[in-house]
Amino acid sequence: MPAAQSAEWARPGFASETAPGPDLDQGAGQVDGQMGGQIIRQDQLSAAVLAQISAETVITVPGSQIPLLHLALPPGLRGQAREQVAKRQLADQTGLGQNSLSLRPFVPQQADPIRPRQKRGFDSWTRVLAGDSDWLHSLQDLPGRAVLPDYLTLPTAAGIWSLTLEQIAAPPVPDSGPQSGPQSGPQSGPLSGLQSVPLLVARLGPGDGFSARPALGLAMLHQALQAPPGTAPQAILWLGSPEAPELAEITAAARAHDIAVIHSPAEAKALDLPPPERFAHGELACDLRHNPMAARARLATAVLPWRWPLLAACLAAGLWAAGQWVELTRISAEIAAQTARNQALVRAHFVPSGPILDARLQVSRALAELQRNSAAAGAHLDPLELTGRLAQGVTAAGLRPDLLSYRAGEGLLLALRLPDFAAADQLAETLRAAGLSPSLTESRVDEARRGVYVEFVITDQKHSPKATQEPQP
Repeated sequence: MPAAQSAEWARPGFASETAPGPDLDQGAGQVDGQMGGQIIRQDQLSAAVLAQISAETVITVPGSQIPLLHLALPPGLRGQAREQVAKRQLADQTGLGQNSLSLRPFVPQQADPIRPRQKRGFDSWTRVLAGDSDWLHSLQDLPGRAVLPDYLTLPTAAGIWSLTLEQIAAPPVPDSGPQSGPQSGPQSGPLSGLQSVPLLVARLGPGDGFSARPALGLAMLHQALQAPPGTAPQAILWLGSPEAPELAEITAAARAHDIAVIHSPAEAKALDLPPPERFAHGELACDLRHNPMAARARLATAVLPWRWPLLAACLAAGLWAAGQWVELTRISAEIAAQTARNQALVRAHFVPSGPILDARLQVSRALAELQRNSAAAGAHLDPLELTGRLAQGVTAAGLRPDLLSYRAGEGLLLALRLPDFAAADQLAETLRAAGLSPSLTESRVDEARRGVYVEFVITDQKHSPKATQEPQP
């Protein structure tokens, strides 16, 4: 929006409550595309009108007092800092004090649907609705669905600009200086001494718009048409009177840029354009009664009394965490000391050389090795001699072993199949008579061969005097 428009909205006394004028929404349509409702200008409000306003009514204010401006904000700003920078930039552009300005982010819910949500949230503060703080605060008590600038109530669509000429009633500006702001309270009846002021209301697609005096509005329209290629519309929808003198200049400007001029939303279909719709682009989300900075201030006021209890809770949590850390450090030191003592014992008695990787496993292996060496040292038997004596006993009994193997530290393992358990007892007696000591380790019935399967561990009676185990049936 050009900075020249600040000349219009810098006058807070402009377009205050006046006698009723023509309805901006000729034949009011639908609100938000779903719920029916009426559109009423602020200068038409009176006590009788306010009593009949429904919850779906939309109240409009002159767009010349609440322009839509574009700001260049650094990309890293968020929250309150972003809003403060936006107000400072706007104050530098207009020459007004920061305290006299109030901003509302332009946040149409359905604008730019393909943009990520976080991008749309940032863009909402690069396009702002700006106005006098006292005047915007006076709108808080207005009823209805939303309070919007008049240009946001025009039907529009992608590629279509909507224009109309409105006559609003405005009081004369006092000689003592500008008023503090238009009053929004109800009036008992029409005011006297009011003058009719024309306004050119323009909606430049779903994302832009303005309202200004016709001379200034036409200049702004020409400037918008001179924008880079690709931003110009395909059609201009004129909703004002066909006899309006501004229509001729608008038609000439549109013809110079090869833009069609239509006079009803139905004509857009013939141009293969989407039909212009009212409140179909999330305009109701731009309610001027909603002040995000005031909401943040209320939240800060509600949270502030909790700061000291929260600080005490954080301090207590810090002390508890410090105590737990000290205790964990002490336990870790004790575990490390005990591990060092265990490794010293293992090194002294079990693993004299080499690294200690798994103390439990290495100690078990060392003990097993000591047991094997002790058993082998106490046996002093010759496996070949023991095998020869066993072979003589087995051959004398007329048997043929299935398995014969030697186990160090244990003796000879003899496995064979016998007709019955009595044969196993007889074989054990034969081996004892030969000076051997048989120990029965396994005996089971072999159903496949109709006999029994037995295993003996054979040692010399001199070195392993073991009692013969009876076979189990």
